[in-house]
Amino acid sequence: MRVVLSTYGSRGDVEPMVAFAVRLRERGAHVRVCAPPDEDFARRLEAVGVPLVPFGPSARALTTGAPPPTRSATSSAGEMVARRSVELADGQRAVLREAAEGCDALVATGVPAVVGGARSVAEKLGVPWIHVTFQQLTLPSPYRAPLAYPGQSYPPEVTDVPALWKLHDRHMNALFGEAINTNRAALGLPPVDDVASFLFGARNWLASDPVLDPWRGRRTWTSCRPARGSCRTTARCRTTCGRSWTRGSRRCTWGSAACR
Repeated sequence: MRVVLSTYGSRGDVEPMVAFAVRLRERGAHVRVCAPPDEDFARRLEAVGVPLVPFGPSARALTTGAPPPTRSATSSAGEMVARRSVELADGQRAVLREAAEGCDALVATGVPAVVGGARSVAEKLGVPWIHVTFQQLTLPSPYRAPLAYPGQSYPPEVTDVPALWKLHDRHMNALFGEAINTNRAALGLPPVDDVASFLFGARNWLASDPVLDPWRGRRTWTSCRPARGSCRTTARCRTTCGRSWTRGSRRCTWGSAACR
């Protein structure tokens, strides 16, 4: 079995995927990790014998070039995120398409443009794919307000949670729609008009601590073992199967011990 893991971001986005790659390899799978070309990521993967397929600029360099926190809610910050998302998706496309050719599964996490790029490549190649996240703040929920992306702020008078998520979804279209649809056009795929549904409206794996970061909803508990080297404690997996509260699509959520 061949599996490609795709991510872009900081250590919190990359190192859990390294541990996942190690565990998959223990079970006999051939694994490659598409990730930023930073030297510390390359060393980490080399140490465990997992091939790195680098793409995009250094994540560290990209982070240090970001606007200061005091400007995170300005329109210029949003414009910069949108521009960099296009660049990331463009750099990812050729590399990931070649890496994923003939693979049996593609697992993606990281920034939205890269997750969207991975799903589009999987769609083009006819490869099963799944999105994994290590925190639930980006997943739609009727119990909490969404995060604000750079360039976004919510009107103080809007407190209704579903209304806030609708604003969030519109902003995701503005920030990441161009990157995702430019990428899809280059792959010969039709555009998407709802970025949030495209990224999070199908199956998601949530790998987070069920005590510190519990998922609210219907839950069934089964025992599991977290990936070796990725988690400090053994916890339990939770699987939530039900109707998505926003888009009516079936969604499964999985979690284990926190990968820190």
